[in-house]
Amino acid sequence: MTHAIAAHEAASRTAVQVDAVFVFIAVVSLFFFLLVEGMLIYFAVKYRRRKGEEGVALSDVRSNTLLETVWIIIPSLVVVAFFYYGYVVFRDMRTPVPGAADINVVAKQFFYTFQYPDGRKVVNELRVPQGRPVKLVMISEDVIHGFFIPDYRIKQDILPGQYTTLWLSPDKAGGYDIFCTQYCGVGHSTMRGRLIVMPPEEYARWAASGGAEAGLAPAERGKRLVEKSGCLGCHPEDGTPKVGPTFKGLYDRKVALADGRTVEADEGYIRESILDPGAKIAKGFPNIMPTFKGTLSDDDVTAIIAYMKVLAGKAEAGEEREGTKEKEEEKEKEKRAAPSAGKGRALAEKFGCLGCHSIDGTTKDGPTWKGLYGARVPLEGGKTVVADDAYIRESILDPGAGIVKGFPNSMPSFRGTAFDRDIADITAYIRTVK
Repeated sequence: MTHAIAAHEAASRTAVQVDAVFVFIAVVSLFFFLLVEGMLIYFAVKYRRRKGEEGVALSDVRSNTLLETVWIIIPSLVVVAFFYYGYVVFRDMRTPVPGAADINVVAKQFFYTFQYPDGRKVVNELRVPQGRPVKLVMISEDVIHGFFIPDYRIKQDILPGQYTTLWLSPDKAGGYDIFCTQYCGVGHSTMRGRLIVMPPEEYARWAASGGAEAGLAPAERGKRLVEKSGCLGCHPEDGTPKVGPTFKGLYDRKVALADGRTVEADEGYIRESILDPGAKIAKGFPNIMPTFKGTLSDDDVTAIIAYMKVLAGKAEAGEEREGTKEKEEEKEKEKRAAPSAGKGRALAEKFGCLGCHSIDGTTKDGPTWKGLYGARVPLEGGKTVVADDAYIRESILDPGAGIVKGFPNSMPSFRGTAFDRDIADITAYIRTVK
């Protein structure tokens, strides 16, 4: 199935068809190139002007209708043949395949999440059974991404707010690279996935096991997970910070946060950073890490923590550390701490709230925050509500539930972005704007 001149292994009939189109275009183009250049050289040599023939009269032929017609019609037919052959292959690639299994793909800086029909989610690794067609239904959560499998000769852009589709014909078992072909941010070069085509029996066993990798020590499995999930694109293992802090020596280390606090990178901190990365932002780094809640299981998180212990040089994964009681007390203090208006203002600026809600009483795209807390707010439909804690919380998480009269329903939901502590801090800040 592999074509001799293909740069990558032809892993499906789609690749063979695409290769054939390019070979056809190349061969026909080469034939006419050699024909034209050969005739050019032949006539240039045959009819060159020789010494002593300067006075010989030249032919006065200025046109040849038949010849001109031929050299217009033949190239036109060749171009039409190129188009038609390419169109037929493109049509076959885009035609839905009966019996194809749907797999949802969500692209986000800087990884792909594949969701299977049974609800399983896997990051950066797409496993499919050999011989069964697959339909990928793709969407982006942030910017435009690309989905390119060189061995299949197929590519499709993944767009925010719009579904795009791609059909796979996995004819040959093996592993194949997936690349993002649209510049999507600083970690673009690390946004890579892997297509693994498995024999049907092997795929059935893998699916039955829930996609877990059996027979691996937790740390080894954690290493594979951070590689597969794209973590190393932002968190290097060599001690040099990139978009995020380095993993080297992170475990059990004191971490300075953006809000001035200092926490210890223990199991709880690492788990929280994976599932709720916006809860504690490391100082000097942007809040751009996506959540892996629903993508990585508890076992996966535990395996990643075990690997980070190895990177920190800890001999025992379950090693007890001194001061556990003091750490627990410190955590409880953080939980019991009163909401902070200062943090609330910083969050409002970070989330872009002040672009639509002024604090000086002027009206923008949304109601002003000046004097909002405790005031009666008229809603579309004639209702009136009091802007208390519950109303502000609902407006942040479900802004369409109560639209303020005279303002458009254009505010996005911050569910999954602003958490309980964030909302409490923002509410505390709104109380101070009088």
